[in-house]
Amino acid sequence: MNSIKLKRQYLNAQKHFDKAQYHDVLAILNRLLDVQKDPRHYALLGATLVKLKMKAEAAQAFQLAGEQNSPHRIKYLREAMRLHLSNGDDISLLRLGKRILNEALADPDMALMMSAALMRQNLEGTEAFRKTLGESTERPHRQLAVRSIKLQDRSDEENQFILDVFAKDRDDKIIRNFYLSVIRDSLNYEVLAEYEPILKQEIAAGDFEAILDEVSLYNIRWCDDEKANSMAGAGRGERKPWHGSAKRLSMPHKWGDKLRIGYLSADLWTEHAVMKAFRGVLEAHDRDRFEITIFCNADPEHLRDHNKANRDEWGKIVRIRDMTDDEAADAVKAENIDILVDLHGHTAENRVWVMNRFTAPVHATWLGYPGTVCNVDIDYLICDHTVVPETSIPNYYEKLCWMPETFFPNDAIHRPLPRSIERAICKMPKDAFIYSCFHSHWKFTPATVQLWIRILTEAPESYLFLICRERFGARKNLLKAFTDAGISADRILFGDRVHDYAAYLDRVSVTDLGLDTYPYNGHTTTSEKLWAGLPMLTHKGVNFASRVSESLLNALGLPEMIADDADDYVRRAVHYYNNREELAQIRKRLETNRFTHPLFDAERFCRHLETAYTMMADRAKAKLPPDHFDVPVLPPRNGPFISREA
Repeated sequence: MNSIKLKRQYLNAQKHFDKAQYHDVLAILNRLLDVQKDPRHYALLGATLVKLKMKAEAAQAFQLAGEQNSPHRIKYLREAMRLHLSNGDDISLLRLGKRILNEALADPDMALMMSAALMRQNLEGTEAFRKTLGESTERPHRQLAVRSIKLQDRSDEENQFILDVFAKDRDDKIIRNFYLSVIRDSLNYEVLAEYEPILKQEIAAGDFEAILDEVSLYNIRWCDDEKANSMAGAGRGERKPWHGSAKRLSMPHKWGDKLRIGYLSADLWTEHAVMKAFRGVLEAHDRDRFEITIFCNADPEHLRDHNKANRDEWGKIVRIRDMTDDEAADAVKAENIDILVDLHGHTAENRVWVMNRFTAPVHATWLGYPGTVCNVDIDYLICDHTVVPETSIPNYYEKLCWMPETFFPNDAIHRPLPRSIERAICKMPKDAFIYSCFHSHWKFTPATVQLWIRILTEAPESYLFLICRERFGARKNLLKAFTDAGISADRILFGDRVHDYAAYLDRVSVTDLGLDTYPYNGHTTTSEKLWAGLPMLTHKGVNFASRVSESLLNALGLPEMIADDADDYVRRAVHYYNNREELAQIRKRLETNRFTHPLFDAERFCRHLETAYTMMADRAKAKLPPDHFDVPVLPPRNGPFISREA
């Protein structure tokens, strides 16, 4: 077939394509490709296969077109990548992109696709494309550039990158929320005063565009609107399978004599906050009734440097850090797990997407994330009636498993008791009244700082001890907020993180009154203050994260430390400043209650938790869908549950 005939055949194929006669196109192209591997022929083949909804084959055709000498080579390869992307074939996309890496690094569209695939596969390398995306004139490119940054672990350069991208387009709501996340971390209250009213107005008007793409954890750090909390991050990540719970219930499953519980987390090492709460419960599990498997996503360096226990005593360890989500799900299925419990939610290092792969008859979430977990196939949220009352049900994707006393466990065996030390060791004034907050500084919201300013103003000779990093200017900005309000800088005492846990508890104990944060309360830090014998003041909240300390204080029998609202919080804080003997009596009662009340009774909590698991399993065995339920409370203890000495 000479060149003229080849051209006529090609033009004929194009005419059939224009008339939607796609099978005729295929017949002609098959003959042409037997004679000539022309890139135009492969490109037309790809376009035809797209019309026939054969996208995988179309991607291969465009890839073949791009492998030939042609002025349109990059155009063809870009289309192949786009089709791989739409097919969800990240691996083929990345393999192709690697072959033309120089072009992909310079082309915003290809950089977008490569970055998206790397992010979905939880692979490194997105930073290579960030500059190209950030300099693009297209909003989706810039948005992905910012989204590719892991906020919690961002470098100084990445922090500045977010600021620079936002400066180019201050009307982009998606980028604005990332910008405000780093601004909150730097405690720049002047910027927050400008933008947070805008956010709240949008939410009140039902405009959730920015919320849908916000990192879920960062939303609950500032927003106490439960509906907004439930929607935050809904536009990110995977989509949970349709009717996932019903499909899992219908799948064959062999139940054993013991319930097989799987815990999914990266935080399962002794020095992590989650394990400081959870370890006592994990060790108290009744091994005659329960088999425990830990699906561990922990960084080996954390395990090496920060774990002081033999983890094999906690259960069978299955390490999944180097597995894909599909491989990790297969590992769960291989253990024939009855109930898989996620301990992360949407926090750093999570593997929640594993739960979208039908791993076990029952899926639950608990402890690591104070809220509902969007886009994940979860049956139950383990909570209590304080943090998630029945009125909150419409804002939760999961059915609620209400624990009887508190949802938050604690360990009274492995924690050291505070020792008596001199304040001078901690660089605190000897005889002054010292308020304190040992929470992470990103919890120091504008609302919280304003309450603290009011307290310090009404308690004029008091001090406030805080933990606040220097990074990103946070400590300087925080101090400025106090001094601008007329609070002398020398009344704000800053401390650094103390890695010696016993020394940390000693320092907590020498302050007079702990102050909670809003809307994200202390969790482990509230427990640690109470364990150290420090009375801790909170006020009632309106979403999960803002009700946690209330739950813990109730479980320790200290309801007077729960203020009705923000004004009452200030009033009580000042009252205890002026009535120190009353505060001393509360401290004495607190020290007794540690060993008689439920908050630190890990064995009691574990029995309640095992009842919850049994009730979940019973419904699943009966092929009944998940539903809300209360865990019945055990009879109260008669006396201390443990004897401890310092």
